[in-house]
Amino acid sequence: MTADRRPRWPIFLAGGLLVSVAGPLLPGEGADIAVRSVVSVAAVIAMIAGTRLHRPAAPAAWRLLIAGLAAWVGADLLWTGWFLTAGGDGHPVPFWLEAAYLPAYPLLFAGLGRLPGNAIRSRNVGVTLDAMVILLGAAFVYWTVSFNPYGNLQAMSGHALLMAAAYPVAGLFPQFMAVRLWFTHGLRNRSYAMLVLGVLGLYVNDVLYFLDIQIGEGWSYGLLANAGWLLWFVLMGTAALHPSMADARSTASDGHLTVARGVAFLVMACAGPVSLIITIPAGTPVDPLDFTAPMIMFIGLMGFLTIRLITNAGAAHRRALLLDEQAAELQRALAEQSALQELVSHRAMHDPLTGLANRALFNDRLEQATVRRSPAARHALLLLDLDGFKHVNDGYGHPVGDQLLIQAGRRLREIVREADTLARFGGDEFAVLLEDVTAEEAGEIAGRVVDVIAEAFTVGGYALHVTTSVGLYMIAESVPAGDVLRDADLALYAAKAAGKNQISVFHPGLRVERLDQARIAEGLRRALEHDAFSVDYQPVVDLRTGAVHAVEALLRWSASEGVVPPDAFIPTAEETGLIVPIGARVLRRACFDARRWHERYGIAVTVNVSAVQLRRPDFVATVLDALADSGLPGEALILEITETALLDTGMQRSDQAIEYLFALRGHGVRVAIDDFGTGYSSLAYLHRLPVDVVKIDGAFTTLTSGTDVASRQRHAFTRAILGLCESLDLPAVAEKVETAEQEEFLRGMRCPLGQGYLFSKPVPPATLDRFLAGGTGAGAGAAGSAGTAEGPGGSADPIGGERLAG
Repeated sequence: MTADRRPRWPIFLAGGLLVSVAGPLLPGEGADIAVRSVVSVAAVIAMIAGTRLHRPAAPAAWRLLIAGLAAWVGADLLWTGWFLTAGGDGHPVPFWLEAAYLPAYPLLFAGLGRLPGNAIRSRNVGVTLDAMVILLGAAFVYWTVSFNPYGNLQAMSGHALLMAAAYPVAGLFPQFMAVRLWFTHGLRNRSYAMLVLGVLGLYVNDVLYFLDIQIGEGWSYGLLANAGWLLWFVLMGTAALHPSMADARSTASDGHLTVARGVAFLVMACAGPVSLIITIPAGTPVDPLDFTAPMIMFIGLMGFLTIRLITNAGAAHRRALLLDEQAAELQRALAEQSALQELVSHRAMHDPLTGLANRALFNDRLEQATVRRSPAARHALLLLDLDGFKHVNDGYGHPVGDQLLIQAGRRLREIVREADTLARFGGDEFAVLLEDVTAEEAGEIAGRVVDVIAEAFTVGGYALHVTTSVGLYMIAESVPAGDVLRDADLALYAAKAAGKNQISVFHPGLRVERLDQARIAEGLRRALEHDAFSVDYQPVVDLRTGAVHAVEALLRWSASEGVVPPDAFIPTAEETGLIVPIGARVLRRACFDARRWHERYGIAVTVNVSAVQLRRPDFVATVLDALADSGLPGEALILEITETALLDTGMQRSDQAIEYLFALRGHGVRVAIDDFGTGYSSLAYLHRLPVDVVKIDGAFTTLTSGTDVASRQRHAFTRAILGLCESLDLPAVAEKVETAEQEEFLRGMRCPLGQGYLFSKPVPPATLDRFLAGGTGAGAGAAGSAGTAEGPGGSADPIGGERLAG
């Protein structure tokens, strides 16, 4: 069964008021007394029901209020019983019966004082002073109308005087707490507002009752006889039934002096003196001593008003000080916020490491520069990065690398002008926007950039050397900033491709080259998808016997437009990372092809490996998987690398690559150094690197019988390299052997192995099968063939891009 949620307080309020109004209109002398008894008892019951229904936040306060009302109602029921039995005969009311009402007032006082925010010990001094002003004003008026010696009132003495003074005075105490409650909560709590109005009705009816006693026969308040008390009963019960009686908020008012309170103070301060003046007949002689009581009350009222004004002024002063402090705090907070916003804005637009502008700020400056450029003005963009920085970062650690970048930023800042914008894009990439410069001035600044970066950097006791490649773009027309950056990047790429440590000025041909590279990259991806690559093989011959010692696998790509030269696609494959899957495919195919040649003729296969492949953590697994899947033993595989592939990738990665090669040697795989003589070529490197075979670059093997200086130097270098290899017990392979004369010279220098067009050009596997089986392979003995030992395009080298196809 669902509980009844309808509010009960409107029913009680309407019913109580209706009964209260109808009571005096009923016939019979005791009708009004009966109505008062019924309404008062109903009010007690309603308060008990309300406290149980709503469970107030201050239950003790409501229990005291119920006790106060019940005490008053109990006394009133005693009076009703006396009146019905003996009062009608004109007997005076007994003193004890008149005093029976008095215990209700301290209970009401205590109950009101226990409500939230209304305790006497609360620190809300302003509310207490305001209530005292109202209380004294009301007392002044009550004295005027009740005890004024010039008001034609009956003289009273004994218990009549005591009762006339006791009840209104006793009523002032709950009235005082009621006023405090009003000033604290006002209409924000409807239950408390009804309590205040009800206590006011109690006080007004008490005053009217004792005025009736004092004035005597000439006074009658008729229908008002019970109005205040009935209103009190109804509002007390309604307040308990109202849901807001459970409100736990301690206060809803700050107690500040408002205009409404000021008007109330003015009324209460003037009401007593004005009522006193009105009640004194004109020309009546007065005794100053008769005004002692009102003067005391007036002085007290003025004193409390003065204290209230002082406390209000003090509160206003404290509030002003607090506002000043808050204003100062707000000003400091705003200053801090402004500084923080500036810091955030600065960090959002500047590189945290070097303090230079970042890419976002640079792009904004570049946009502005291209938009506001006048027809006569020319700007320039320098895009640069540090050559060799990666080796420093990997070899010495990131803290050293960071310090080098900071020093580089300082050097660049000293070069550029104040109107120019210097930025770090990230990593080792910097950019400089030069405004209002000629091409000659931009070139000079770019040259100074190259020079200052080339000077040694001292970091942590290390002398570090890096260089820089610079792409220069002249902004001669209004173009989008994105296009400017793209073209400057093309120039930077060209400077790095040309050998680094130099300046490259953008020209439209660079866009064409980049478009060609994009087309090549797309073609390589399609070739991978459709398996459009093939592998040719070129024999490596024993110069003493002419027997085939090994074969080198060389990549071929036949595109729809025709055969693509390796020099045209290998750099793009390395730059895009496609060299990794391409190289893995060449390795697997070479291993599968070489198995039958190794089993029949005992020859090995040489496969070129790229530096990009060597940096892959899965490189060892890739090689071992190819051997395992093909069945080729590790001793039949030679991985051909260049010196630069091992030694030009940074100390950390170089050590890692060497570790991979040593691991593969543990499985029988041999390592050949390609193009020996063009890289580092020192005894220390040959001793450190895992080298099993040395391949001498063709630049030293093009030997002739000439007596010129160049010929003599080539003979000397070749003889020195061969002597070095013999002393280290390393087999040497002479590359690009194209003539019998070269072969004869090499044989005379005791070179064990040779490779080139003199013996065979690169051929497909089927052709090599016939060549090995019958010695009639195509290209055998092609001493007079044109081209190089690796064919028209060089050899396929997935390592450095120099030789992956031939």
